[in-house]
Formats: sequence, C-alpha cells, structure tokens
Amino acid sequence: MQPTITLPRGYGIPKFYVGQRTQQGKVIGIEVLPHDSVVAENCGSGYRYLVMVSRHTEEIKYLESDQITPLSPSEVETEILEEVDYYLTQLVLLQSELKADLKIQTPFGQVNPPILTTKCTDGRGSRLSKPSKQKVAA
Repeated sequence: MQPTITLPRGYGIPKFYVGQRTQQGKVIGIEVLPHDSVVAENCGSGYRYLVMVSRHTEEIKYLESDQITPLSPSEVETEILEEVDYYLTQLVLLQSELKADLKIQTPFGQVNPPILTTKCTDGRGSRLSKPSKQKVAA
C-alpha cells in the first residue's frame, strides 16, 4: 500500500517534493501555511519547505519556493555518486574493523577507501563517476 498525502484545496501542487536535492540542501518536509494564520501574515500563505542543509549537521532551514534553487540532473547525479561513495567507504572501514573479508558485492567492483574525507566541490564527481574526456593539443 502506497502512502498518500492529501493537499488542501486552493494551494496547488508543491513546487518541490520531500527528498528532493536542491542548492540549499535536501527537502525533508513541507508545511502548509493557511491563508488566515499568523505565520502567513509574516511569511505569506502557501507552502514552506524544511530543508536539511547537510547530513552532517542538525541545521534545518524553513524556506519558501522562491528561496530554493533545484539542482541540474548532472549535479543530482554527482551528489548521489558522492553519497554512494561515502557509504561504500563506510562498508570498507567496518569490514577492516572486523578484520574479515566479507566479499561485499557492488555493481562498482572492488571499493578502496578514498584518501579524501571532505566532499568534492570542484565538479569532478566521485571516484565512482565516469572520468571526463579532455582534448589536449598534439
């Protein structure tokens, strides 16, 4: 059985969905601001989004549609590959703590832990992404 959400009449469909990755972070909730509420007088009525800035902190921001910028498909792919890379690294580290070869099978083949522990922000993607081809002068 699929979970369902009932949207109030007169508000339209939210611009962003729960779980969507944006420039500001990941949407983790949507609030409806009724037309006749005190909050609506300050923020405006409609939808307000709860955005988790980083999975490494507890910081959550309440943003409206015009304050959120969606990611491009290539940016979403890069973020997802970096997240997969992070979790595969965690598996490798846990396996080394056990001092056992668990023969973890992934579609990416053998996974070696990366040297970097910070997020790649230079646009090169993760070690799982396909390398970009560059033309060089002969």
